[in-house]
Amino acid sequence: MVAGLCFNRPMIAPQTPRVRHARILARLVGAVVGMVAGVLYGGYIAEQSFGHGALSGGDGAVLAVLLGAGVAGAAALALAAPLLTVEPFLWLEDILDHAPAGELLGALAGATAGLLISALVAILLLPLPWGIGLGVSGTVACCLVYVGIRTGTKRRDAFADALRRRGSSAQAAGDPEPQDGVPIVLDTSVLIDGRISDVAASGFIQGRLLIAGFVLEELQKVADSGDSLRRSRGRRGLAVVEELKRQVHVTCDVIDDDFPGTPEVDAKLVKLARSREAALMTQDFNLNRLASVQGIKVLNLNDLANALKPIVSSGEGLELTIVKEGKEPLQGVGYLDDGTMVVVEGGRDHLDHQVHVTVTSVLQTAAGRMIFATTATDLRPAVEGRHRPAPRPTRAGTR
Repeated sequence: MVAGLCFNRPMIAPQTPRVRHARILARLVGAVVGMVAGVLYGGYIAEQSFGHGALSGGDGAVLAVLLGAGVAGAAALALAAPLLTVEPFLWLEDILDHAPAGELLGALAGATAGLLISALVAILLLPLPWGIGLGVSGTVACCLVYVGIRTGTKRRDAFADALRRRGSSAQAAGDPEPQDGVPIVLDTSVLIDGRISDVAASGFIQGRLLIAGFVLEELQKVADSGDSLRRSRGRRGLAVVEELKRQVHVTCDVIDDDFPGTPEVDAKLVKLARSREAALMTQDFNLNRLASVQGIKVLNLNDLANALKPIVSSGEGLELTIVKEGKEPLQGVGYLDDGTMVVVEGGRDHLDHQVHVTVTSVLQTAAGRMIFATTATDLRPAVEGRHRPAPRPTRAGTR
């Protein structure tokens, strides 16, 4: 019922003296209870097989049945008692020790809501005859508690965002609200790079950003390094964290999830992304491959930059049709296939004609992209002028 609190690690109970004593005690109690239950069950079998007076007659077959049933019951419960008592307790203790506080609160709130709803349903179902209402009510209660715990653990971040947005009065009315999407775990390389702050400010990130405490510790170590270059990079990463915390277009949380048995930061990031069902944003090539192999969605800012790079760059040539005059003298205007405006110097004389132009600059603004170019005929005189030989001095000029 608490599947949302599991961390996908094997259930290995620690071999401490307390655990060993608990298992021994559970086996002893289980053996006694099993023997008593076995003897009672053996007596019932003997009475049904040999008659109602079989127990008082002292028959050897009856004694054999009682002894066999008692030994079988003692052995069975002696073996099963630790699995039924100690192991579930250790499993619950492990969850309570390692689960984040947010998951525990979400599970508690979900279980409480499930119990309340099941109690209301039980009031309506208990009057049913032959115990049907009690059975149905118990089944509904188990199902609702499970659904409540799972919903509370999986959707705790969305509930926290809703409560935070309702109770917060500092955000301006015109600012967009942070959207609920897949969480994104940031690694050290992304924070040092710094472009994530500009991407977050643009409003394209729809999930909350998660920064682990061990990532901040690694940034702090880099910031305290004796190398001036590494020190400046670490300080830049910490400054980016502060800037992300102030963003209004995205929610950035510092979480305290840790994995004590895993010393490598990359392995911790992979486990964190898996336990949170989040994507991983990194620029580390090895971490990118490690996360991809384990089925984790990886976001790379370099791939985003390559996808958004300009279609053309300075110095490239284009075949363009001049469709109208520009605002400045001798300017013409054409358009690429995607609608990008191209302002051509000297293009007014080529209206409604296709000409070869050379890109001089590309201007990217919030309104879109604008390209400036010049016709090849405008470049030719300048090129020829550089190679034109200087005039020879006349005879009169030498006097």
